Amino acid sequence: MKKTILSLLLILFLIPSFSQERINVIPAVQEWDSAGEVVKYNAIFLNWDKEAPEKEQLFLNRFEQELKDLNVNVVEKNAKNSLFVNIDLNYKAIGEHKNAYRIDLGRETKVEASSYKALVNASRTLLQLFSQEKYKQSFPKGLITDYPKYGKRMLLLDVTRKFFTFDELKDFIKIMAWAKMNELHLHLSDNSWGGYSAYRLESEIYPELTAKDGHYTWEQIRELQDFAHSYGIVITPEIDSPGHSLAFTNVRPDLKSKWLTANYLDITNPDTYTFMEEILEEVIPHFDAPDFHLGTDEYRINRIKDDSLKYHIGNTFRKYINYFNAIVKKNGKQTRIWSGFEHMPGKTKIDKDIVIDMWETSDAQDKSKRGYQFINSTHFYTYIVPGAPYYGVDNRFIYEEWTPEIFSDKTEQNLLTNSPGLLGSKMHIWNDFGPTGYSTSEITRLSMSSILIFSEKMWGSQSQLSFEDYKKDAAKLNRIPMTNLLDRNFTKRKVIYAHKEDIHLEKEKSISLNTGIENVEYPWTLEMTVEKIKEGTKEDVLFTSELASIYSDLEYEFKSKKDTISKRGIAIVRANQTAGDSPLTSHRPQVIVFDYQIPLKRAVKIKLIGEQGKTSLYVDGQFVGSENIQMLCPVSTIGNTKGKTFCGKIKNVSIVQNSVDE
Repeated sequence: MKKTILSLLLILFLIPSFSQERINVIPAVQEWDSAGEVVKYNAIFLNWDKEAPEKEQLFLNRFEQELKDLNVNVVEKNAKNSLFVNIDLNYKAIGEHKNAYRIDLGRETKVEASSYKALVNASRTLLQLFSQEKYKQSFPKGLITDYPKYGKRMLLLDVTRKFFTFDELKDFIKIMAWAKMNELHLHLSDNSWGGYSAYRLESEIYPELTAKDGHYTWEQIRELQDFAHSYGIVITPEIDSPGHSLAFTNVRPDLKSKWLTANYLDITNPDTYTFMEEILEEVIPHFDAPDFHLGTDEYRINRIKDDSLKYHIGNTFRKYINYFNAIVKKNGKQTRIWSGFEHMPGKTKIDKDIVIDMWETSDAQDKSKRGYQFINSTHFYTYIVPGAPYYGVDNRFIYEEWTPEIFSDKTEQNLLTNSPGLLGSKMHIWNDFGPTGYSTSEITRLSMSSILIFSEKMWGSQSQLSFEDYKKDAAKLNRIPMTNLLDRNFTKRKVIYAHKEDIHLEKEKSISLNTGIENVEYPWTLEMTVEKIKEGTKEDVLFTSELASIYSDLEYEFKSKKDTISKRGIAIVRANQTAGDSPLTSHRPQVIVFDYQIPLKRAVKIKLIGEQGKTSLYVDGQFVGSENIQMLCPVSTIGNTKGKTFCGKIKNVSIVQNSVDE
C-alpha cells in the first residue's frame, strides 16, 4: 500500500503541470492565477454584441481574420469541443489601473476591458497565445489580469532617410500593437551623408519640397492615423529644424546658415521663421496627436570661432525653440523637442510646457526637479542604427537591468520610481545610412527582438525567465498575423537562380538574369565555378545591381584616421548612404575584400554565404575568411553594364535564399 501511494505521489510530482506554467506572452502579464486545469479544444467561437459601436465591430471582425491568418479554426457556431470566447464590450473599471483588462480562460472564456485600448491589448494577448503551437489544441485554465504601468510606450521610426511605404507602415503599426506599444513617432524630414535629403509629406505651398523617391499624401496620412487609432496607437509627427534641414535649404537656399553648412537654417534671418511657420501651419492640422515634435537637435555651432557670435547664435537657438512652441500651441498642440539645447550658450530658458525627448543629455533628476516633462530617449540604450558600427541595443542589458527610469550609467542622474515629469520611454530606429542602407525588411527583422524586450520594460512587467530562456520563448512570438515586413518580402522562392552550363563573359559584357528581383537579403548562398582567362583589372565585376556588386578582382583602399590599407581580391560591395553611379561610388560604400585572388586559367569553386551581420567566402571547400558586415547578393545582372567585367567562364551557378532557421 505504501509503495502504491509513494508511486502515485512520484508520478504526480514528475508530471509537468502545463496549467501551472507561466503563459508565454510579451510583455508578460501582470497577474496570472492558474486554476490548475487544462482545457482541450479544436475550434474557437467568438461572441460579442453585434449592436456594439462600429469601431468595435470593425476591430473585432479584423481580430477574427487575424486568428484565421494564424490558422486558428474559428467557427460560426459554438460546438461541443470549441472554446466559447465571449467579449464583453461594456467597458468597466478593473482595479485601479488605467487601460486594464481581464481574461478568464476556460471552456467559456470571458474577456473584459476597461477601455477600447484595453480591449486591443487583450486581443493581442489572445493572438500571441493562439499563435504558438503549444496552445493550438489545449489551453491552461486561469485568470489573466493585465495593465500597463507606464502610460507612453513609444517607438520612433526614421522614414525620411529610409522610406517605408504606406503598407509597410501599416505593418509596423500591427507590430507595435502586437508588443502593446501605443505611440509611433514618425521622423518625416532629414538628410543623410553625401547630400541626400527628404521631406516625406506633400506640400501645396512648396510642391518642390516633397521627396521624389517617396512621400505620403494627406489622404494616406488620414487613413494611416485612423488605422493606428484602431489599434490604440497615436502617430506623433516630427518636422526637424533648424538643423537637419537640407531639404528646406535646397528649396530655399537663401535661408542657409552663413556660418554653418547647408544642413542648417539661418536662425538669425527673419525669413527663416516665416518659412518654417508656413510649413508647420500646413502640417499640424493634418495630425490628431496631442503633441507635435519640432526636432531642434544637433544644431552644432562648434565651428564658429568667434565667441560673441557663438553666444548670440546659441541664445537665438533657444529663442527659436520658444518661438515655435508658441506656433504649435496656437494650433492646439503641445510641443516636443529633442534635448541638446542645454549645451547651447545663452540665458534664455526653454518654456516649461515643452516636452523634452532626452537623448544626448542624461540628467533626468535635474529635469524632474526643474518641473519639466520628459521622455527617456537616451541614446546610450535605446538607439538602433541598422548597419552602423555605432549605437545598437544591448538586449541582455535592457532585459536584465534597464527600466524607463535609467538614462545613463550615472546613478545620480537616474530616477526613482514614480518620479515627477517622466512620461514614458521610447525605442528609436534611426536609418542614418540613407536610401541605400538596410532594406525595410532587414530593418524590421533586426529590430524585432529589441521591440519585444523594450515592450516588456515599457509595460512595467518582468518575465521571471533567464535571458537565454526568454529569447527562446520570444522566438515563438514572431508570427504576427496579416503582416509581411518580417518576411524577406521580395519572393517566396528558395532557388533564385540556377544555371549549370558555361557562361562566357569574355564574349559578353553583361547578361540580365531576369529573376524578377534585384537582390537577395540574408541568409543567402551563392555558389559557382569560375575560370579566369585574362588577368584582372582590379575592378572586375561578376554580379551587380543598383545596391550591391560582387567582384572577381577588386583593389580597394581602406582609409582610417591612422593609416590607409590597400587590399586586393574577391570582393563584395554594398551601397551606403547617398547613391552613386555604382554601389562602389555611393557615399560611403561597405566593402569586403577577401584575401584570395582567382588564379589564371584554372577552374575554382567559389562559395559566398550571407548571414545576419556576417559574410563569408569559401574556395574549393576551404574557408578563406569572413567579416561582420551584412551584405546583399545582387541578382540583377551577371557582369557589369557600366564598367569592367570579369573575363572568363562561369558555370554551375546557384543562388539560394536559405531558411532563416538554417
